[in-house]
Amino acid sequence: MTRRLLLTTIISMGIFNLFGQNKTTEYKFSDPEDKAIITCDHVLNGDRPILYASHDAEGDWQFLCGHEDHTEDNAKVISLKQATEIDPSINDLYEMPVNVGAERESVKDKWQPFRMPAE
Repeated sequence: MTRRLLLTTIISMGIFNLFGQNKTTEYKFSDPEDKAIITCDHVLNGDRPILYASHDAEGDWQFLCGHEDHTEDNAKVISLKQATEIDPSINDLYEMPVNVGAERESVKDKWQPFRMPAE
């Protein structure tokens, strides 16, 4: 009976992995996984991809859709780990220094870094 239970458990775990229920994303940032970051509800809801990233002088991150139509109501706070799960390609920015941002035209394009203006 124990063997049957073990076999059933292993098969169930395999099915969950098959359908992405146990999906893990590589996390490359040196910041803690629970670091709060700003995103927009367009990204959080899956309506638009992340096309703009910034790493400000205080070390805070923003991952936004890149559109200019945001209001305060669009701003959402999530963890840096959640952001990497929404779009694993932001892991490419893990070494981006402070006061630098990056943009791209689409998720298929490479990130184009830029120096952020001093405040």
